[in-house]
Amino acid sequence: MIELAIFDMAGTTVNDRDEVYRVLRASTERFGAQFSDEEFQQWMGTEKRWAITNLLQIGGVEADEALIEEAWTWFRTELRRTYTEHPPVPLAGVEQALRDLKARGVRIGLTTGFSREITDLILDAIGWSGSDLIDLSVAGDEVPAGRPEPFLIQAVMERLEVSEAAAVISAGDTAADVESARRAGVTSVGVLTGHLSRADFEALEADLILASVADLPAHVVMSGASR
Repeated sequence: MIELAIFDMAGTTVNDRDEVYRVLRASTERFGAQFSDEEFQQWMGTEKRWAITNLLQIGGVEADEALIEEAWTWFRTELRRTYTEHPPVPLAGVEQALRDLKARGVRIGLTTGFSREITDLILDAIGWSGSDLIDLSVAGDEVPAGRPEPFLIQAVMERLEVSEAAAVISAGDTAADVESARRAGVTSVGVLTGHLSRADFEALEADLILASVADLPAHVVMSGASR
């Protein structure tokens, strides 16, 4: 029986119009980093400062701590600007799906590679701060390491006092989301609202592949979710 459903934010539950990836890419390319779309894809869904550090290195930039900090500061400033001017919105059907899950007694956690300041900016913009739609959010800078490590998922489980991995499902739109769920030992769900295809998620051996989080409440995996 599923007791806890954990969801990624941008691309999974929230439509940010791909601004995070535009800004992430710009934060490294403005310092001369060059990399392929495939190389960039590997860092989608990961903690953003860590992503910047690795993208600079992959992109051929000899980045010391000062340069990484400059890129990170620019990323946060630009993302705050664009999210303020063009606020993210929930993806279609997601809020109703969360309500349906909550009505069955399923607890809801959000995990993200964003820092807490950006996480709160998004939650405020979409009206989820203090909302009964979610029980907890954990940001990328609140754990020892972000995805693909399992720490975000484990933090949600610990704080919501859910100890059985078999009672947890974790959904996301990136390879890092699937790998993080695998390392945490929970059911992994790949959703097609991001940049990966069904074939991509099949290759990643996701336990479940859905068109959207909106489809989760009706899926057989949730049929025993109740209290």
